[in-house]
Amino acid sequence: MNGGAKLLFRVDLHVHTRRYSPCAEALDPEYLGIALEKAGLDGLVITEHDQLWPADDIKMLNRKLKNKRIYRGVEVSSSNGHFIVIGLEGLDDIRPGISIENLMPRIHFHEAAIIWAHPHLHYGSIPAPLKYSGMPAGLHAVEVASGVTGGKDSAATRAMARRMGWATVGGSDAHFPGQVGCAYTLLTDLPENEMHLAEVIRKGQCRARHRAKKN
Repeated sequence: MNGGAKLLFRVDLHVHTRRYSPCAEALDPEYLGIALEKAGLDGLVITEHDQLWPADDIKMLNRKLKNKRIYRGVEVSSSNGHFIVIGLEGLDDIRPGISIENLMPRIHFHEAAIIWAHPHLHYGSIPAPLKYSGMPAGLHAVEVASGVTGGKDSAATRAMARRMGWATVGGSDAHFPGQVGCAYTLLTDLPENEMHLAEVIRKGQCRARHRAKKN
């Protein structure tokens, strides 16, 4: 799906911080630059739970970086599962508990990218979890490499992604510093901004990876 281009850039698409995700109280956003270096990443996406960072705050974080990039996204807690969305300027009427049927057209209207995060996890807060066959048309990618899988990809999810034409991506779902980059997505280049990153994901120019374990 990458057209033969080399996938050289590593971007963690799923990172939380204590700024807006209380469950990530150990991950200070000021540490993200160091985390990028330690993990060997080229970029990461801050995806707080149901909260989008102000664009100016993301710009401030990026001013401290050299040849690396931080993007903003959001992890939407829908009634059908958790979805990473990249490329929105604001959340407007996207609220926790929104159904995937109501979320999907909003994503496509804004030409954002939508990723099904850790689809195998069914939290108690999800009243109507979906099976793969129940996903409505329009999903761009599925998270098959994640920090919550213990370093193992889901073969079933990968097989379904091939059948459905979804791209496969990776994100650490980091809630503390040492998790950042344990799973990531390979890209052909480092996007300039969230809209460019969303376009790359929509086109499937990406591939999921887990960080190799040290012996």
